Amino acid sequence: MALTVAQAFNEFKSRLELSKTFQDKVTSHHNAIREWIESYDSGIETKLIGSLQRKTRIQPRSKDTFDIDILVILGSFYQWVQTGGISPADALDRIESIVSEHETYDKIGPETDSPTITIEYADNTKVELVPAYIDQIGYTSDGTPNPPKGRGYWIPKRNRWIIADYDYDAEYISQKNDETDDYLIPLIKMLKAAKRNLFPEMKSYHLEALAGNIIPLAVSYLKNQGYQVSHPTLAYNFFLLGKDEVVKSVKIPNSKSSYADEYLTSEGKQQLVGKFEKISNYCKSLINSDGKETVEGWRKLFGEPFPSYGV
Repeated sequence: MALTVAQAFNEFKSRLELSKTFQDKVTSHHNAIREWIESYDSGIETKLIGSLQRKTRIQPRSKDTFDIDILVILGSFYQWVQTGGISPADALDRIESIVSEHETYDKIGPETDSPTITIEYADNTKVELVPAYIDQIGYTSDGTPNPPKGRGYWIPKRNRWIIADYDYDAEYISQKNDETDDYLIPLIKMLKAAKRNLFPEMKSYHLEALAGNIIPLAVSYLKNQGYQVSHPTLAYNFFLLGKDEVVKSVKIPNSKSSYADEYLTSEGKQQLVGKFEKISNYCKSLINSDGKETVEGWRKLFGEPFPSYGV
């Protein structure tokens, strides 16, 4: 059966969801290691973080390694190392020690790769355990205020503590998804598929923060102007607006997390500008048409998960 563009995008949306078999495998892995850690020390709490927490993961390709990010909350943070607090290295050592007490995980061989303890399975999945302390200080090590206390986590990175606002960030993405009538999260997943093909150097959190800032504005504008809101139109708007926004510092508003683009150099940002501009022009050439060539054109952008015209 031949597909219209709208039907192709709906099918694409479905294909990006984790298959039941894969979801069961992921759930089995993270439940097992979380149960072990929490049973070893009842004072420790664990939770999923990253794109699993934000519900933005997509079905991996056969060659991809699927990361399962787990926060291991060791307690609350009241003081810095200089005044008797725990060091990043000690926190990592504690998690590795707990994991290594389990015979199966010890045989796999957990590795320290700050800010995580990593366990790689033979089925192309990898658990990354992130030691964390709940922020009860409210300021950074140099005295910069970072309110509110009780929100956010201090995690180790390059032998220092940095703040990460995982729960707030996930709630923000969820809220913006609701505000956009459930367009934001599916579109983020579609953009991640394009990222794998066309701009893999961009980190997923950066893409999500950028989309979280752009897509709600695009949806609001299209509605106010009486235009139809659709996945193709929003994909076009992301790259059209993103080519100007990607050179700027990108952050989820009011988040305590670091800027999402801090890993990129100025040159790296300019390279993304060039790619986004090229992609936006490509999307523009497809946006007002339908039929076989258009469906195949979108497939060229998003890659194999996007269906062919004849399904």
